[in-house]
Formats: sequence, C-alpha cells, structure tokens
Amino acid sequence: MRLALLLLAACLSLGGCATIKGWFVSTPKEVPAEPAALAIPVPPIEAPDEPTPAPAAPASPPRAVPSAPEPGRPRAPVAPRPASATPAPPAPAAPRATPDPAPPPPVLSPVLSAVDEQKLRADTQSRIDGVAQRLRQIDPTKLASAEQENLQTVQSFLDKAREALQAQDVQRAFILADKAYLLADELTKR
Repeated sequence: MRLALLLLAACLSLGGCATIKGWFVSTPKEVPAEPAALAIPVPPIEAPDEPTPAPAAPASPPRAVPSAPEPGRPRAPVAPRPASATPAPPAPAAPRATPDPAPPPPVLSPVLSAVDEQKLRADTQSRIDGVAQRLRQIDPTKLASAEQENLQTVQSFLDKAREALQAQDVQRAFILADKAYLLADELTKR
C-alpha cells in the first residue's frame, strides 16, 4: 500500500498541475488572424430638408456638400468629425548670438622623434630650395597655357609648403614641397 501511495505521489509530482506548469513554461498562444478590411462603399449623407443658418466665421475649412444618395440604398450612419483646431501662428524667432568661431581642428599626424623631425625638416627645406631654383630656370612667356597653369600650381604648392613649415607642420610641408618639386621637374624637362 505504501508503495502504491509513493508511486501515485511520484506520478503526480512528475506530471504536475497544469496551472503550476503554466507558471514555469510559457507556450506561445495562437492569435487568430484578423480578416482583411473589406472596402465597403459608404453612401453620401442626404441633404437636410431645412436650410441651416450660415456660420458667422468658420472655425475650419468648409466641407464638401455630399450628393444625394442612390435611391433604394439604406443610409449608413456616419460619425461626426471633430472640429479641427487652427494652429497657432509661429512665434518670431529670437535673434541668435553667433558663437565664437571654433578653433581649427588639431593636426592629426604620426608623432615623430626629434631626430626624425629634424631630418624631415632638412629634407623639406632642400625640396623647397630645389623648387625655387627650378622656377628661376623657367621662362613663363615660353610656356603654353596648360604649362602656365602647372607653373601657378607649383608656385601655390611652394607657398603652402613654406606656410606649413612655419606652422611647424613638417609632414604637410614635405608633402607639398615634394609635389611642387615633381611638377617643377616636369616643367623644366620641356
């Protein structure tokens, strides 16, 4: 008898109560799909027999007057529309104080050791000197229009390279001086 009771208790504990089991196990419930909305034509509202007085000042834009319904069709009730509120006029914009111009962003470049920076500065200065020497060899009056544009570009690169060198932006100065040197070299070969 005890064995039967223990067996019954074990079966009940393993099976558990359905409500207790629902607390611990969530089963997805099926949601019935809603049928697609059917497009049912709504007949227009009949015009009233008595004339209505005209409003003094309309609060909303005038509505279209519905046409007469088709004979033999029952009239469907239509819910009244709420009166639309007119939006408030926008407030005049207050003059904004112009913020101080932001400082230029910092130059992002790899950090060079002092020795590398001195070597790059010397290379840059030698490129600038080489470009200046090549520009003295070029006679601008003998150049075609495309070559004159290249000469102006070389001079622009040279000026920007000098400015960058004074601003302690040695890497940018080297790049600009190198571009100017290459273009000046092309112009002197012709």
